[in-house]
Amino acid sequence: MIIELSDEMIKQYAKKILGFAYSKLQNTYHAEDLMQEILCSLADSLRKHETIADLDGFVYTVSCYTWSKFLRSNKKHWNNLDVDLFSDLKSGQDIEEDAVNKQFIERLKTEIAYLTALHRQITLLFYYENKTGDEIAKLLNIPHSTIRWHLSEIKKKLKMGIEMEGNLSYQPKRLWCGHDGWSNDMNMHGIGQNPLVDNICIACYGTALTIEELSRTLRVAAAYIEPLINDLLYMDYLKTVGKNKYQTNFFIRTRQHELLIAKYKFHHIDPYAKKIISVFRAHLDKICEIDFVGAYLDRDFLLWALMPLSLQKWYHNSLGEVLKKHHILFDTPKRKDGTQHWVCAGFKVEDLPDGFTSKEVEFKKSNGSVKTRSSDSGEHSLQYDGYATSKIGVLWREFGSPNGDLRGIRRVAALIKSGDEPNEYDKAIIASFAEQGYAKVENGKPVLLIPFFDKDEYAKLQNILDVVQKEAGETLFIPFIEGFVNAIEKEIPPFISDDERAYQKYQAYPQHAVLYWLADNGLLRYPTDEEAKRLCTVVWCE
Repeated sequence: MIIELSDEMIKQYAKKILGFAYSKLQNTYHAEDLMQEILCSLADSLRKHETIADLDGFVYTVSCYTWSKFLRSNKKHWNNLDVDLFSDLKSGQDIEEDAVNKQFIERLKTEIAYLTALHRQITLLFYYENKTGDEIAKLLNIPHSTIRWHLSEIKKKLKMGIEMEGNLSYQPKRLWCGHDGWSNDMNMHGIGQNPLVDNICIACYGTALTIEELSRTLRVAAAYIEPLINDLLYMDYLKTVGKNKYQTNFFIRTRQHELLIAKYKFHHIDPYAKKIISVFRAHLDKICEIDFVGAYLDRDFLLWALMPLSLQKWYHNSLGEVLKKHHILFDTPKRKDGTQHWVCAGFKVEDLPDGFTSKEVEFKKSNGSVKTRSSDSGEHSLQYDGYATSKIGVLWREFGSPNGDLRGIRRVAALIKSGDEPNEYDKAIIASFAEQGYAKVENGKPVLLIPFFDKDEYAKLQNILDVVQKEAGETLFIPFIEGFVNAIEKEIPPFISDDERAYQKYQAYPQHAVLYWLADNGLLRYPTDEEAKRLCTVVWCE
């Protein structure tokens, strides 16, 4: 049957389509809108089909599809009562009143869920179990006058909640989280892992909230929030304000804050970087003459590994002098579980703020992390991760076992120096390091691809580095750190502790900025992808 939408066809099906629309919407105006949508869809569909075997079935199918699309597009704009409220009504009832009452009851249940545990318990006992005030007082071991006060407060809260306009403004967000110091829980008690924990901390950041206010803000029953708040309070990640309000007790980094840090480093690091590369290149030949394992590596690659040893000392010497000069003393927070650490957290996804150039945004990528490790038998290592390692997909490099791996590096270095044939155990160690990118085998002999210094060699290295540090200035970074504090201080909120404010203000860390500024400006060669696997890694013995 060849079909086109005609006046006759519209007359034939209009009443049926309108009836279909009204049966779905129970509203004349919305039904007429849906009817028009169905007719438009029908016209489009008929043009796409050359023949139709069952026209009635075809019209019904198009009507159902159009209804689904119409519902998805418009439901969020409607404020009607749910049509399911009419399903169990009996004749003789006031349909509108009964539906409104049912919706009111559902809203009341929601508001009760937002109450604190004690108020939920009193509400259930008084209104649902019909207990008297005296009975509730005896059950909960609370004075009768206090129960009366609680009932009055409950009524006020429920009335206020029901009359309040729906809260649609809060947008859930996610955090990343780590720590600086010692923690028993690498998951940070859910921060950065549990979306509800994240949003409790975000909602209470800068604004102290009661459990009811927090529950209503997040649209989550208080029963789900209370145990998380107790855990966060135990770890001092939240603090109590007044009697019953809670506030986040750590700094949450924003993209604005991190870009301000990058902007400061980008515009102020160049004189320090130029001085450092100059003195290091002047002494690099002397360092290589020590003849340590790895002295045969590319000179620029060695600078990536060796400069961080002095950068660490320059920074911490300078920071110590600045703190002493300004009488700043802060201590890492001691947590109730016996650990001692700062919370390092920030928003996972944020829009790029205004006021920053593309070069400043790009330079932010140079931020990274530094790790030092020590073994029981006297080996030590230093590793930097940053932009070069992240480009090859390596965000966190680390020797797997501080004792086994660092002792293993010493063993491989000893084999290289002695020229002895590695045994089967040695071969397994070498294979492990080769897989990580720290070693390789040439002509059956192991080759270390990172610098390694034994005890005597390290002592000689330190003598040269002492000269390097004195030539550049033992407290080279004092002006840099003081300028950083002035630039970043206004970004640290006043509601966190004085210790936390001091800790955040003095997080200048110019080490990565030096390395990447030199590379960006052609004074230090950027590593190859293969070199990036082992970049900024050095091992030594004491």
